Amino acid sequence: MHAPPNPIRYSWFRSFNVVRWSLVLTISRLSRWSINYYNDTARQAAQDGLDRRRANGGLGEYYSEGDTRAPSWLIAGEAAHTVELVGLDGRALDGGTADPEVVQRWLDDGIAPDGHAGRAFAKSSVHGFDLTFAAPKSVSLLRALTTGVNDKAVSEAHRRAVTAAMAYLHQHAGYTRVHNPVTGTKDLQRLPGLVAIAYQHETSRCGDPHLHTHVIVPNRQARADGALVSLDSKSLYHEAKAAGVVYQAVLRHELHAERGVEWHPVDPHTGMAEIAGIATECVTAWSRRSSRLREWARNNLVLVDGAPSAQQLAAAQKATRPAKPESTSWAALRAQWRADARGLRLDRGAHLEVRAARRTAPLD
Repeated sequence: MHAPPNPIRYSWFRSFNVVRWSLVLTISRLSRWSINYYNDTARQAAQDGLDRRRANGGLGEYYSEGDTRAPSWLIAGEAAHTVELVGLDGRALDGGTADPEVVQRWLDDGIAPDGHAGRAFAKSSVHGFDLTFAAPKSVSLLRALTTGVNDKAVSEAHRRAVTAAMAYLHQHAGYTRVHNPVTGTKDLQRLPGLVAIAYQHETSRCGDPHLHTHVIVPNRQARADGALVSLDSKSLYHEAKAAGVVYQAVLRHELHAERGVEWHPVDPHTGMAEIAGIATECVTAWSRRSSRLREWARNNLVLVDGAPSAQQLAAAQKATRPAKPESTSWAALRAQWRADARGLRLDRGAHLEVRAARRTAPLD
């Protein structure tokens, strides 16, 4: 392959599977004011839904039933105790709607809902973490382009899978570090729970169906004595891939149990699998973001063996990144997608073939 002018050296791996790998579970550090994007998107989507209801002669309020971008509390670990430690009420235990202003104070200033504050943030401090859990493309298509029953089933399966993954993270990475006066080192101390805010998003950068949830974890969490302390980020990153695998496994289990969904083989590198029964060409047609990445790679990258660096992946993502149309209401998005000529083709033969293979496979 001839090198393009001034190429960025890139390592080829698995058909330029950048997006799919990175969306099993990504963790991004948040700085001051980063939370504005999530809150603004939620408000804009709610306003869009409110405007649509009014235009159709109905009345509504922000974050009413059916809104998908409403921020909600997500508690992992000792839920009741943790909620009490930070001053939330019982509605948070049930995943109630989070007040964006309360969330902003917590992320920007380290002030918990009850008004208590931890150590002040420095200019370069990490204010929180964005843990992004993403469904496979075929799952997003099942929800967006088929029946309302599937919409509800996928939404609930996705919610349970995210909850299970966060429970795993609390168990295996829910630590802070405390000074040990005897050894002079910092020891890990388990937190009673993790309080997070879940922002469900619906679209890819190209506006295609892409169900994913940003779980925002403030970097001031309550210790057992009530003090607000920072998370041990090393543990969090160490367990990220395992938590992503937990999310994918629970999602598959829930959809198989509730809707009889069958699955193609799980990718051993990502832990993801696509639905057997949604035609592969449909998955490709509705994956314009991946297509743009592959096209850009062919024209701009020298392909060699090995794995890509973070800088190389970031260059590819940035070069192909359009504005994200996430502030449109769920009702409007679904109407646009269902009118799209790409449509959805179901492959019943593939579904039956995978089901037969599963039923006849030997038990381990």
